[in-house]
Amino acid sequence: MKKTRLVILKRLGDTLSMKLKFLGVRGSRPTHKRNLLGYGGNSTSLEFCLEGENFYLFLDGGSGLAWRGDQIAKKDHGKKFHFLVTHTHWDHILGYPFFAPIYDERNTLIFYASKTTRSSFTDLFFGLQRMSNLPVPISHLKAKLNFETIVPDSTFLIEDKVTVSTMQLNHQGVTLGYRIEHGNDSVCIITDNAPIENGNFLGENMFTDESLSFIEKQELFEAKLVKFLTGAHTVVFDTHFTEDNLKPDWGHSTPHRALDFCSKAGVKRLILFHHAPEENDSAVDDKVQSIFTKACHLGIEVVAASENEEWELCA
Repeated sequence: MKKTRLVILKRLGDTLSMKLKFLGVRGSRPTHKRNLLGYGGNSTSLEFCLEGENFYLFLDGGSGLAWRGDQIAKKDHGKKFHFLVTHTHWDHILGYPFFAPIYDERNTLIFYASKTTRSSFTDLFFGLQRMSNLPVPISHLKAKLNFETIVPDSTFLIEDKVTVSTMQLNHQGVTLGYRIEHGNDSVCIITDNAPIENGNFLGENMFTDESLSFIEKQELFEAKLVKFLTGAHTVVFDTHFTEDNLKPDWGHSTPHRALDFCSKAGVKRLILFHHAPEENDSAVDDKVQSIFTKACHLGIEVVAASENEEWELCA
């Protein structure tokens, strides 16, 4: 049922310059029970593919990154690999030490990440390689490693090919949402992001003006997110919870809230993402169905992220 529906909804035909590929779609942790492998059990990682270009750009390094690294290492050497980092929770970084190209001295890996008041991404990255965590010493990381610190509300170019913009999301630490554009292709990745109402402010230093009320802060944040999404063809949105099991302080959202933001922003496609590890394929299908009719009335295509699928990013 699930695969048939996705094939019908997926746009085919025209060759476009940038595509989005899902390498891992789970939140919190990888999981591999049989009844959820239709969508996939690896944790968060995505790839942006430029057709006809010798170019590698990824977002996050969950367990889904590992199998992609194995594929690349068999055929490509002496390459640059760019990584956009949303934040450093385990499900988003545990695949980095298992990314095969990092052990090849001919390669270069460039990481773009925020910095919190407690630590930098560089510190956390090398912490993964402590012998108490992983029996592979840092000296075995032969590739050239570059670390770029980026901040919310910034825009930068990667190799003069892709324009990247950032926004801080309502999640612990300094978690970044990303907007990636290449020519007429555009996509926003909003993971992870919690409801902000009732003073549920999770992000570090998100609001420094204490004269604002909770309602004013909420309105400012939500208007900013809508503006960030406006004009994007596709939005990949954290929908870890439903309205029935929502835990706001965990830092995640729901399909109904994602659709509301996309509707206000005039988005063409919403992809539900960061599936909870306990959700089987049927439960993910139910999430799509819970907003499917409303999305159709709004003119928004809605699907659920599925491991190893590619999506075009332009009408």
